[in-house]
Amino acid sequence: MVRRSLSAHEQNLLSAFDHAPVGVAVATAHGRIIACNPAMGRLLDQEPHDLVGRTFFDVTHPDDVKAARRTCVLVRTSTTRILRHECRFVTAEGRTIWVSASISPVAETAAHPAHLIVHVEDITDRKRLEAELSHRALHDPLTGLANRALLNDRIRAALGRHGRHARPSHLFFLDLNGFKEVNDRFGHAAGDAVLTQLAQRILALLRAGDTAARIGGDEFVVLCEDAEPRHAAVISERLSAAAARPFLVNGTMITLSAAVGSCPAHHADPADLLREADRRMYETKRRHAHRMPPRRCVGDPSPPGGIRTSPRS
Repeated sequence: MVRRSLSAHEQNLLSAFDHAPVGVAVATAHGRIIACNPAMGRLLDQEPHDLVGRTFFDVTHPDDVKAARRTCVLVRTSTTRILRHECRFVTAEGRTIWVSASISPVAETAAHPAHLIVHVEDITDRKRLEAELSHRALHDPLTGLANRALLNDRIRAALGRHGRHARPSHLFFLDLNGFKEVNDRFGHAAGDAVLTQLAQRILALLRAGDTAARIGGDEFVVLCEDAEPRHAAVISERLSAAAARPFLVNGTMITLSAAVGSCPAHHADPADLLREADRRMYETKRRHAHRMPPRRCVGDPSPPGGIRTSPRS
């Protein structure tokens, strides 16, 4: 088609197509690109003419192709004038971008076969912000661990997955001894550093399917799914050992200890499980308090049960 032979109206339509700020394409009813504008090419790091003849599925992220094909079928069979679909595209340079596609079917006429008009907008920044806000809503801002809301969801999901012969999940409740002294003597920034270091140590002990959470102050909870009951004592010991290793904060080694309580996660409410694990943790704390001799900070006449500190060697 020679553009000089077009009418003024047709020239205006082509100009709008070429200069649209979002990607616009004409495609067959099965998603094969017939024509696209420069914005579509920029979106996919390609020249527009290089996209002609390819399908939208060719540039869709492999994990999203199945859903994209279902949408394409829906477009051909639905009476809805416009369908919107969000998915990921992979550009020619290997970048993954999130896009929102608005798809308008055009019925077959005597002059033209059925085809699709597709408007594509880059929504990567919006998706990134949504993911960030979702993460903030479900994670502890200091340590990055799950918060109480996410932990409750994970507990419910774990209980729901238990079959008749499945091994139970176990819940572990960890509380630091003497943490208040860290904040009082070294400041809250030092306390935050201790909590952050402990969170990383806990994560290093867990399997991929386990959950570590901070539910407040110096209280941490670990959910281990499908765990042998006989392993619960071993996990408790490892968590205690992780908390007993000295923490390096601004050149000072701070040594603390922790009490750990655990209970099997049978069919129950998450709040009930947390209360039971908390109760068992305090039983552990009381038993250790009776057995352990009073401690004092090195070189400091603090009261019994205080933290131990030493300069970094």
